[in-house]
Amino acid sequence: MAKRQREPIRVEAFVTVNGQEVNIDTLSKEKRSEIGAVLKVTYLNALFRGKAVFHIEEEPKP
Repeated sequence: MAKRQREPIRVEAFVTVNGQEVNIDTLSKEKRSEIGAVLKVTYLNALFRGKAVFHIEEEPKP
């Protein structure tokens, strides 16, 4: 029995920025990195609730 050709799965990710949905691919690398950091901190705070608190430390801008 031969495998039939399947179309590749296409995935698009959207985030809400200033009340509007924006495709992640259209954002700058810096903005995507910020969103990733917020998601990671949110996940870690939920995972370690009551044991630890994580936050994003801002780097000083020259």
